[in-house]
Formats: sequence, C-alpha cells, structure tokens
Amino acid sequence: MIYIQALDAIFRAMKGKRIFERFGFNLPKQERPQPDSKLVFEFESWNFNLKVNDWVNPETGECLTGYKSPAELAYLLEEGMNSSFL
Repeated sequence: MIYIQALDAIFRAMKGKRIFERFGFNLPKQERPQPDSKLVFEFESWNFNLKVNDWVNPETGECLTGYKSPAELAYLLEEGMNSSFL
C-alpha cells in the first residue's frame, strides 16, 4: 500500500535538497538506437484518454503511441494507494 499523504510530506521535505551524487567514471559515447516515433502536425486534434492511457484522435479513433500499461501498474494505481486526503 502506498500512502500518498506520507509520500507527499517526504517529497516536500526533500524539495531543493541534493539527493543523488554522481560518482565513478564516464563511459565512452555510444550511439543510441532511435525509438520509433510518429510526427504529428495537427496536434490540436489529439486528446489524452485516461481509459486507454494514450493520445487519441477523436476523428479517427487512432491511438498515437499504442502504449499498453502492465496489469501490475494498473493494480497499483487503482488498488494499491491510500489517497484518503485527496
């Protein structure tokens, strides 16, 4: 169970603090593979739909990314949070 109110208090207390410090060495530069992307020119016509977790074109019903959230994430977001203070 994730307690949102406690997590919010922790994040507020840590705001502006340096949490992680870099250490070690620099690896040589490597070319990263480019992810598949879709260029959209008429971005005003896309709306984010929470039910499918994706941007949807209302005219065609086409999803922009085709993202499928894992069942574990859906369970965590729906059942695993105590958000009583919201």
